[in-house]
Amino acid sequence: MSTSDTKTDDSKLVTTDTVYVSPDGGTTDEAFPKPNVEYDFCVDVANAGELPSGSFFVRFTLSGDQDPPKDLDFTQDAGLDAGAPVKAVVHFGTFPNKFATYHLEACIYSSSAPENPINCAGSFDITINTESASDSGSGGSSDDSTTTPSDPETGSEEAQT
Repeated sequence: MSTSDTKTDDSKLVTTDTVYVSPDGGTTDEAFPKPNVEYDFCVDVANAGELPSGSFFVRFTLSGDQDPPKDLDFTQDAGLDAGAPVKAVVHFGTFPNKFATYHLEACIYSSSAPENPINCAGSFDITINTESASDSGSGGSSDDSTTTPSDPETGSEEAQT
C-alpha cells in the first residue's frame, strides 16, 4: 500500500444545513418540538474534498435552559469517502413538560484534533411550551358522548357510580 492510499483530509468536512430535531431518526425535521416526545438530534455532513477523511465526530450541544449543557457525540470512525454524505444522528430523549428555551449546536471535530471544530452547522433555538392533558384529544365525538350528559340515562348512571 503506497502512502497516497492512506492520505486523508478532514478539513473539507462540512455540514450541509442547520442542525435539527427529529422524532424519527432524521426523516422528519420537527420545527416545533413538543414535551414528552422522544427526539433525535440530526445534521447532514458531507466530505467536500477530493480525499477521504479520517475518523471524526459530530458534537451536539444543548444549552440554554439545559443546565449544565448536554453534549452528545456521533462518531464516524471509518471517516468519509470524497464526496460522500452521512446523516449524523444521536438520540436525545424527551424535553420536560415545562416552558423552556434551548439552544442546539452541532460541530464536526477530527478525532485526531478534538480541540478545534472543523465546521459547525447553523444552530437551532427551541422553545418548549407546556401541554396539559386536556390539550390532547379535544373535539373527539366519542369523548363528547361520554362526558356530556345529553343522554339522561347514561349520564345519570355514570354520575351515580
